[in-house]
Amino acid sequence: MTTTSRSGGSPGSAVGIGMIGYGFMGTVHSNAYVKIPWSFPSPAAVPELAVACGRNAQKTEDLARRFGYASWCTDWRELVGDPRVKIVDVCTPDNEHHAPSVAAAQAGKHVICEKPQAMTVEDARAMAAAASRAGVKSMLCHNYRFIPAVRLARELIDKGMLGTIYELRAVYLQEVGHDPAAPLEDCWYASGTKSGVLLGIGSHIIDMARFLAGEITTVSGLVKTWNTSRRTRAGKAESVTADEANVALVEFASGAVGTLESSGVATGRKNFQGWEVNGSRGSLVFDLEDPNHLQVYSDQAAREIQGFANVTVTDPGHPLRIQYLPPGHNAGWEYGHVHALHHFVDCVAQDKPVAPYGATFEDGYRVQLIMQSIRESSASGRRITLQY
Repeated sequence: MTTTSRSGGSPGSAVGIGMIGYGFMGTVHSNAYVKIPWSFPSPAAVPELAVACGRNAQKTEDLARRFGYASWCTDWRELVGDPRVKIVDVCTPDNEHHAPSVAAAQAGKHVICEKPQAMTVEDARAMAAAASRAGVKSMLCHNYRFIPAVRLARELIDKGMLGTIYELRAVYLQEVGHDPAAPLEDCWYASGTKSGVLLGIGSHIIDMARFLAGEITTVSGLVKTWNTSRRTRAGKAESVTADEANVALVEFASGAVGTLESSGVATGRKNFQGWEVNGSRGSLVFDLEDPNHLQVYSDQAAREIQGFANVTVTDPGHPLRIQYLPPGHNAGWEYGHVHALHHFVDCVAQDKPVAPYGATFEDGYRVQLIMQSIRESSASGRRITLQY
């Protein structure tokens, strides 16, 4: 594999990628790396797919073959030690994010990891500390920050278009566990690592709230599980302790307030994410099922034409526009990852800071602490003040 075959750039401009994980996210990230040279006319560096790694040899070899990894292995320690690898991409199950991320940082590798950062606050803090001590770049793959409409929203907020932000309300809803008779294996939040909805998709919406409205300082939360027992496909009954839904009332450092909700039992919702931000001069509304538009309201417009404008974010001049697509040609869900991974590769190649547009391991630790505080609030019935 050569960089010139993909980018027209010179050999040596490649950044070696080591992929740990062959499942859904390993496939999505691999696809994004392959698309980077085609999506950006002059990338600072081209991802060179060096090593794929996974526990299942057959599935790992299949991933390597399909995406063109130069080699593959079944021990992530071998990948971390490979001199070809400059970026380690951790797409393992949630409970296996911590060890390879810390080891990679200690080996001087830059690390990108799927969310949630870890299963516990302690592990998330250790990951952030390891990256900081090693002086490597770290990014948690909160891909929704890199949807073009979301980036436009952030830029409008930074420019002061909304004035003083008063409120944010955000939801992330799926229906996967709505049927009590659904097999345990079909409910991703209750099987496997049993991470729960809050860690699985709630982490995304918490990060989005911080990205748009700033740091969260207090939380009041409710965490709920209705279907406390499910049968496996083999007919065995197993208890379920993973949360199925959660709701939190939060306050931001600015004084704004917000409501955050994520659910795995929202009947009819496949992968619905939506949010609204209200300020003293305007409002913004986003719907992930319509990712190429941002609804914008400004009270500066003439009164007779005031109303929400449905802004198409595919025109030249809009942030994160897919450069090879003409105006009006929509980009899909996968391009959140294409932009996210391009951002990280660019940061590594040009020694740019990952923040504020990318979520660092420090951001991941803070989201982890917020999630723990929501659980604590639900258990105690108290409002929790965050101490980062």
